[in-house]
Amino acid sequence: MVLMRIMDRIVKDRRSNLTTENKIENIEIKKKYNSIDVVKFIMAIAVIAIHTCPLVNCNNKNTLTIYNNIVNMAVPFFFLASGYLLSIKLSFPYNLNDMLIIKNFLYKIIKMYLCWMIIYTPLAIYHFISDNSSIIKAVLMYIRGLLFIGEQYNSWQLWYLLSTIYTIILIIILIKNKYLRWQGIEISIIISVIMISLNWLVEYEGTVPFIVLFRQLTYYFINNGRIFTGAIYIPIGMYIAHKKISRKINLTIFILGFIGNYFIENEIISTYLLIITSIGLFGIVESINLKDNALYPFLRNMSTIIYFIHMYVWSFYYKIIYRQKTYGINSFLITTIVSCIIACIYLIIKKRLLKIKQ
Repeated sequence: MVLMRIMDRIVKDRRSNLTTENKIENIEIKKKYNSIDVVKFIMAIAVIAIHTCPLVNCNNKNTLTIYNNIVNMAVPFFFLASGYLLSIKLSFPYNLNDMLIIKNFLYKIIKMYLCWMIIYTPLAIYHFISDNSSIIKAVLMYIRGLLFIGEQYNSWQLWYLLSTIYTIILIIILIKNKYLRWQGIEISIIISVIMISLNWLVEYEGTVPFIVLFRQLTYYFINNGRIFTGAIYIPIGMYIAHKKISRKINLTIFILGFIGNYFIENEIISTYLLIITSIGLFGIVESINLKDNALYPFLRNMSTIIYFIHMYVWSFYYKIIYRQKTYGINSFLITTIVSCIIACIYLIIKKRLLKIKQ
């Protein structure tokens, strides 16, 4: 209901501002971000690795540490890219005149989220039936996943969209109330503290009654602090779009963060080092200029399809071959290859259909 009300409000805004919207949609950003497109494709593969665990049988601590430090930057990179690519369309500092562009972006993400949630609903229904869940429990769990967690059974990647939705709503509220003075950096810091605190809370094993109660409420409603991740990275991505940092500084930030995360095992410190490392990596990538080539937008579109479809591919693979959830290098390779093939076929067919219509 909350998401539908937001959509209704946005639709009204769209209808009342058709002339302005058409003008905005016709604005083309001259600069292309080919390097971001390439790395988004690589990070989509990294997300597959996160979910299929190709190194599940590896016992080498050094290898696992380096691997985790690399793949864990995947979703932060997507958040940073979302904030960055949104912000380059806006004025600086942000004002009420930017609201329509932001609302259109929000509408697009909400529509995408609901569409993919519907696509993955059959897997959720399958899970509820196989788990012998009652209808009431299944409905409540589905609503919980839809509104508070951003995932159903084997649709773990969708939380990225829900986190983005709540972050953009927060940004709209801040801009309307003129609170986004530092373009969201202070908000990112505050949200990071909240996220880390909630993650610590759900892992709490003590017996203090108040903390135990709050832990249970947190777990049952939002599972952990992950849903706040977008509110850390998206405002930073928006800030980077207008405050350029030299490649040397970004490289230094990336190296120091990566090395720090290699040696430090404290979870709280590691989370902040991941933020630093991800920001450094994004800054490096953003500063790289690649000559235009049709391959780059193709890779960008592929990364989107791969990101959202791969869980279906993996689900069918392990259910048909192993009849149970299976991780490892085989799952990773098959899921990656099949997802890439599906993405390529879809984009080729889509391009041909567009040519026919023209």
